[in-house]
Amino acid sequence: MQVSIPEKIIIKAVQQQYFNKTEAANFLGVSLPTFRSWLTKFDLKPISIDGQLLYDKKVLKDFMEKHQL
Repeated sequence: MQVSIPEKIIIKAVQQQYFNKTEAANFLGVSLPTFRSWLTKFDLKPISIDGQLLYDKKVLKDFMEKHQL
């Protein structure tokens, strides 16, 4: 399911290196529940920065390319 993403969110995503779950879902163009299911199905591992679990932009890009999203 594709999600419509506002342009200001896309601009912010281009500038960011790490995303929280909501931002990562937006970056991938899917809903948050879909992203959550992918976390376990595809074993997407977050990194911890200052106690926050974040997802690396490069890892998400590689994931999209590998799964042709």
